[in-house]
Amino acid sequence: MAPTFTKDLFTAEALRDPFPLYREIRDLGPVVKLEDPDVYALARFEDVQRALRTPEILVSGRGVGFNDISNSRPPTIINSDGERHRRVRAPMAKQIMPAELKQHRAQLRECIAAQIALVRDGGWVDGVRAVAQHLPLTAISHMVGLPEAGRDNMLRWASAAFNVVGPRLDNLATDLAVMAEARQYMLDVDPADLGQGSWAAYLFEAAQAGKLSLEEARGALSGFIIPSLDTTIYAQGNLLYNLGAHRDQWDALKRNPDLIGNAVVESVRHSAVVRWFSRVAAKDYAVGEVIVPEGARVMLMYGSANRDERRYAEPDRFDVTRSATDQLGWGTGPHMCAGMHLAKMEMEVLLEVLVEQVDWIEVGAPTIGVSQGLYGYDALPLRLH
Repeated sequence: MAPTFTKDLFTAEALRDPFPLYREIRDLGPVVKLEDPDVYALARFEDVQRALRTPEILVSGRGVGFNDISNSRPPTIINSDGERHRRVRAPMAKQIMPAELKQHRAQLRECIAAQIALVRDGGWVDGVRAVAQHLPLTAISHMVGLPEAGRDNMLRWASAAFNVVGPRLDNLATDLAVMAEARQYMLDVDPADLGQGSWAAYLFEAAQAGKLSLEEARGALSGFIIPSLDTTIYAQGNLLYNLGAHRDQWDALKRNPDLIGNAVVESVRHSAVVRWFSRVAAKDYAVGEVIVPEGARVMLMYGSANRDERRYAEPDRFDVTRSATDQLGWGTGPHMCAGMHLAKMEMEVLLEVLVEQVDWIEVGAPTIGVSQGLYGYDALPLRLH
């Protein structure tokens, strides 16, 4: 029988500082029964990794959230399985693989270089608004190719999409209204208004060629937008804070810019943005000596797995020399984050420019968000010297 964990992971206090609770759950065993929500939780690295690579048993098609309303939404890339998932993901995947993205790297680098030049030596700014938001919004504008109308609302849409998966329904009506607005925008997009050769245009071309239905193309469009914003913005904010709060790690990066790739992946490990998603056991699923019964909902705790001392030495320490390429902040298996390579490239070019233009990064106390799905900063006092 799985041990029971009675503390609430979804209070504002717990969402702002989840890491001690993660450790408590890991120490209880490989699988733990939560009282509220009523789910089995996997919090250790090895168990979360194996679960993510077992999509035929732990399925996404019955929803990936923790409330019935969220889990009854129409299927998208994130909450579909098997052939449907592969078919909808395939046109997206082609656009956001490293070889395809390489052609955009210089443009993104030039864009963030201009922004950093404006911000540095200018006193305190909000690092989230002034820096972390800049590249993700630029990428949406130029690469996805959407018309101007609606762009100003995309951050609201992304925030609601990740918050609505949680079990606390206090803001559910507001979040659902925002998501309905986003869905209507996707339904109203006219292919004639899309940038020529853009990612969005490619989806509609795939629909015309019969590779996708028009409904699937519009659903995949949201897959380009929603996961590309809040997750990457939070990841960049976390990266800025980690380098500002750990001067020795910034100095190591300045001395050896070859560590930039390491620093990006290590920050995603250390401060995983995606807290958790859920799956449903399509049949009995063994975790150690415990059987998760068929039909049970399972919480996969990405942020906890990335701090598992069974996998990483001193996991609470941010270390740019650590090789954490197997970290689970972007998931693994068939549902690995489709935008991972874009997010990684954006963070790398940000660091390249910072290393060139900035001597040191100073940060103040951040405002930690209380999204039920994501971990990161809503505001970050920042000075670039």
